[in-house]
Formats: sequence, C-alpha cells, structure tokens
Amino acid sequence: MGLPSFKLLFERPKNDSEVSAKIIAVYSKHILLLKNKDNTYELPGGHIKIGESLVRGAIREFFEETGIQLYKIKQIRKGRKRAIFFTYLTNTNVKISKEHKGYKFVKPSEVKSYPLTDKAKGDLKYFK
Repeated sequence: MGLPSFKLLFERPKNDSEVSAKIIAVYSKHILLLKNKDNTYELPGGHIKIGESLVRGAIREFFEETGIQLYKIKQIRKGRKRAIFFTYLTNTNVKISKEHKGYKFVKPSEVKSYPLTDKAKGDLKYFK
C-alpha cells in the first residue's frame, strides 16, 4: 500500500465551499491564536459547508477547532471568499483539535511578534 498522493492530502471535502470564516475571539483583552503544525499561528475557523450560513459555519468551525461553543458572534468583515467575526469568550477551556498543535492567548500589542500566517495577518487588520 503506497502513500496517498500530495493532492489527496490537501484536498478539501466536496461539501466545503470556497468561503472561509475566521473568528477573532477575545478573553480578558487577549486574542486566541491557534498554533499550526508548521509553528505558525492563525485564528480559529475554516471553510463553510455548501448551503451553510456564514454564522452557523463560523460557530461550527470554532467549536471543531477549540471545543468551545459560541452563541453570539458579530461579523466585522465579509469579502468574496472570507468572512471575519468577533466574539468575547467567557472561559479559556480550549480543547485543541488534531488540526493544530497548540494555542495561546496573546495581547493585541504582542500579536505581530508571533509567526502569523499571511491570512492571519490580513484577518487581524480588522481588529480594533
């Protein structure tokens, strides 16, 4: 049995849309960042399923990646293929998924000192 092809390793599920949603989640004036396997950091979130609303998809993706159920989020930007939401967290009980290898709560003034993905750098421009 051979190794899966490169294409299969990075192919999105067929029911994923091209639109992704990320959430800027704040607890005690600190932003939640997820650590990728390549040691870069990003915001929680991911691709919305075909037929799924942006809000529902953002909340689902956040829960899948952090184990935290959100009930209220605010959309702060919507582009053609990416939406950014904001929420306040009431706890820090993060249960990281296998997709990431860690997390940090970071002061906004220190976020740029972390190795952010290019998309995360763009997403965080909308945090005020």
